[in-house]
Amino acid sequence: MGNRLEGKVAIVTGAGRNGNIGVAICEAFLREGCKGVIGTDFRDDEVAEITERMAQAGPREAFRLWRHDVTSEADWARIAEQAAAEFGGIDILVNNAGISIHSGIEHCSLDDLRKVMAVNHDALFLGMKACLPALEESRQRFEGGGSIINNLSMASYMPSARNIGYHASKAAGRMLTLCASLEFGPKRIRVNSVHPGITMTPLIREGLADYAARGHYASAEDAEAQIAARGALGITSEPEDTAHAFVYLASEEARFVTGASIYHDGCIGQRY
Repeated sequence: MGNRLEGKVAIVTGAGRNGNIGVAICEAFLREGCKGVIGTDFRDDEVAEITERMAQAGPREAFRLWRHDVTSEADWARIAEQAAAEFGGIDILVNNAGISIHSGIEHCSLDDLRKVMAVNHDALFLGMKACLPALEESRQRFEGGGSIINNLSMASYMPSARNIGYHASKAAGRMLTLCASLEFGPKRIRVNSVHPGITMTPLIREGLADYAARGHYASAEDAEAQIAARGALGITSEPEDTAHAFVYLASEEARFVTGASIYHDGCIGQRY
């Protein structure tokens, strides 16, 4: 147990599936002393299992896992209001939820593109807007003020002919992060982004299997090996590795850090 986030309250979207980055972030936040961590997700089939896991990281009463449609403005208003009511404020917002539909422009429908943009980009806007009043009050409790951290992936820097919706949405999220850092700075709210490379989450494993099924790789294992080999370290990352970057940006250690993009990719290669 640590105390780098002692007394803080966090919302982490996309935290309803074991093995993903959102769950690892919630766990790390609790271990670092958050008094309240609200995980949210559109799915609720693993609530009991994840809640039990979080009880090993911090007090059972400090964690919630709420059903949440991140593309709904009304749902965001509910989550922000309920979080502030239950824990007395919001100090950290992690926009982590994301989806991917593997397709190039030729075979991608407009509906699919809009679906990906809604979750990966629009939800960032909605979350920041809904939580803004509570985050602004954080500076009354912590010198570093409020912290918004957007999980954007190295896809925001790297073009792809096979996954245009995901890459385009993450790139748009990067610019949204930079714009918000300028707008919210005077309110003492820091806005940063983390850009993971190949991190072995269920979503990534499904994506690699899909690529293999389409004939792009011999197998999902071959896909992982080839992608990992592009990086300087030659290995893939686990969600728990990535969570450390979020702890830093949420902590008082990063009180002078805003508008930053943290590469967490093992120097995978292409960066634009």
